[in-house]
Amino acid sequence: MAYVLSTGTKRREVVFTQAVFLITSLLAMFVCTALTSVICFAIVNVNTDLDFGKLLLINLGAFLVMFAMSGISFLASCVFNRSKNSMALGGGLNMFFLVATMLGLFGSPVLPSIIRMKALNAFNYVSIISLFDVISVLEGTFTFLWKLGILAVIGIVCYITGNIKFQKKDLPL
Repeated sequence: MAYVLSTGTKRREVVFTQAVFLITSLLAMFVCTALTSVICFAIVNVNTDLDFGKLLLINLGAFLVMFAMSGISFLASCVFNRSKNSMALGGGLNMFFLVATMLGLFGSPVLPSIIRMKALNAFNYVSIISLFDVISVLEGTFTFLWKLGILAVIGIVCYITGNIKFQKKDLPL
C-alpha cells in the first residue's frame, strides 16, 4: 500500500479500484453460479414449484447477502490501519451472522416441533442473512423485495462510507 500511494496514485482511485474489483469478483462468482444452476435445472426434469424466475431471484438474494457482508468487511478494512483489527470486526461480524443464522434455524418454525428449540428463534432477528427470505420467493409473495432492498442499502452505504473513511484517514506509512 505504501508503494502504491507513493507513486502519485490518488487514494480515491486506489479505494475505488479495490471496491470495484471486490464487487465485480463477487458478481462474476454469482453469475457463474446462476448460469450453472439454470443449466442444471434445465437438464434435470424434476416436478417442483421452482421455475427459472424463482431460481434467479434466489441467486440474486444470495448475491445481495454477500454484497452486504463484503461491504461490512470493506468498511472495516478502510477504517482500521491494522489488518488484525479489520479482520476482527469485518470477519468477526460476518461470522457472527453466519453462526446466528445456523442457531436460528433450530428455533425456526420450519423445523418439526420435536427438534425445534423456541429460545433459539431469537437468533433469526440478529443476522442480516435472515433478510434473505427464500420462503417468500418460493411462495411467490413479494415480501422479499424490501428485505433485498435493505441488503443492497447496507452494502452501498458500507462501500461509500469505507471509500470516504479511507480517503480521509492518516496512514502510518
